[in-house]
Amino acid sequence: MKKFLLTGAALAVLAAATPALAADMPARGPVYKAPPAAAPLFNWTGFYIGGHGGYGWGDASGLDTKGWFGGGQIGVNYQFAPNWVWGVEADVSGGDIHGGNSATAAFKTDVFGTARLRLGYTVDRTMIYGTGGLAWADSKATLVGVSDSQTNIGWTVGGGLEYAFAPNWSAKVEYLYADYGSDSYNLAPTTNIDLKTHTVKVGVNYLFNTGGGRW
Repeated sequence: MKKFLLTGAALAVLAAATPALAADMPARGPVYKAPPAAAPLFNWTGFYIGGHGGYGWGDASGLDTKGWFGGGQIGVNYQFAPNWVWGVEADVSGGDIHGGNSATAAFKTDVFGTARLRLGYTVDRTMIYGTGGLAWADSKATLVGVSDSQTNIGWTVGGGLEYAFAPNWSAKVEYLYADYGSDSYNLAPTTNIDLKTHTVKVGVNYLFNTGGGRW
């Protein structure tokens, strides 16, 4: 009987002391939330297609040429390291890059294009790149009323800056220097013409299969 009385008294004391003990316990500290995960960097890997326009000037064996042009491009990028992009691009342009006088001596390039490799360094949505490869141009030479057309084949080198302004869109500015070497034109007499050109263009690309980024 005494055991039951002592046990009951101990339980009563414990029950009475519990609220006081709880009041004396330190308050629970603030709950910290994990910081939100950073948005992934833009991924340049994938195919793209776009259009461009620009201005060109050059030299055809001493005859200065200049004019406007426009066209399109297609290519593919592969981002093989956090900041490096390897790619291939082909473009074709039409315009009126000409000089001289058609009645005496004149030279005109109306269609030209390139097939190039690109190597770029990126900072998220911005890429600066160097490029080089094959260049071709359909040109027409006129000398004292006699004309002949040739397809000039040469090489090109240059660089540009490209910026992805939306998840699947980018804009670029690009400079290319092209050296087509010397070609023989069937004029009167037959004339070798050495052609070199410079072009500056701005363009817009639609990018397929990109990894998005911060927007």
